[in-house]
Amino acid sequence: MGDRDTERWLRLHGLPYFVAPRARSRALLARTAPFLVFALAFDVLSSVVLEVAVDLDTASASELALALVALLLVAAVPVVPALLGIWTAHLLRSRARAKGPVALVALTLYLVVDPLIFGIIGFGDPVESLVQNTVVAVAAIGLTWLGIGALLSWALRAAVRQFGALGQLATRALPILMLVVVFAYFARALWEVTASITAPRLVGVALFFLVLGLLFTVPIMRTELSALHLAPETEGPPLASLERFNLGIVVVMAQAFQVALFAALVCVFLVVLGMLAFSDEVLNSWLGGYGANAQLLGIELPVRTAMLKTAVFLSCVSSLNFLVSVSTAPAYRASFYQPLLDEAREALSVRAAYRAER
Repeated sequence: MGDRDTERWLRLHGLPYFVAPRARSRALLARTAPFLVFALAFDVLSSVVLEVAVDLDTASASELALALVALLLVAAVPVVPALLGIWTAHLLRSRARAKGPVALVALTLYLVVDPLIFGIIGFGDPVESLVQNTVVAVAAIGLTWLGIGALLSWALRAAVRQFGALGQLATRALPILMLVVVFAYFARALWEVTASITAPRLVGVALFFLVLGLLFTVPIMRTELSALHLAPETEGPPLASLERFNLGIVVVMAQAFQVALFAALVCVFLVVLGMLAFSDEVLNSWLGGYGANAQLLGIELPVRTAMLKTAVFLSCVSSLNFLVSVSTAPAYRASFYQPLLDEAREALSVRAAYRAER
């Protein structure tokens, strides 16, 4: 690979600080274009999302259809712009001549067309929108030059790729942990505690487990990466502080996506199990004044709020257990942890060859 191909590979793998500093300004606007497309699509979708209040018990068929459309729009707000951004990045990588025109079109649409259209249809003041979009575009270009854009785009692609591990997570890790979690799930005392937890406190609990996970995984990851850097096939100039941080944050984020996916699986499993196993009489007896159903956009969901809180709480506990298992137990390590180290080894090998050529 030539220098430019190697630099593109490093950015694609979330390692912008492995690239020589003087090469960071190369094709800067084209590298920012996927974000501009994402921001434009997000702006459009978020402006047309409908907020509908529907009672499932008395709603007509047309109201339920409208509520379904609203939910689909809400789900599409982050997903569709992300897919458009990924498609734009793929287009720019596959067609080098399209970089300049695509970047200019994306910038023009975001800075000029977007404010004008929304001003015409009455969604906002066009001058204010122009100033706001200009600030966002300038910040995006600056963050792309700093390498943050490469990290964020890699993180988005890595999150999508982790869905490929859904089968492994469901068949290997989930059943064993469920033996422990399910028993706790049927404990009334736990439901009484989680039912009274407010949303901010529940977020605080999740952040507490996140900090515990980082305190456990970061030292292990640093030791593993130090050993990789000393391997013969990856030897090169000593890693600078930014390079060491870049490699570490990429590996930790990749593992974080695995843990987040596992936590989501546990949460969905527990909600489905609770809907099947618990009768209304039992839940009313356990929850007392905390037995209301959850709501989304004013639509009452057929799930108790306390059930969601309990599932989230137990998914946080399970995710920490899963993190310890994939880092220490040989069976889990080979499936979930070792591939991350293999990717890090490949990145260090590419860096060594890149520095040798330069």
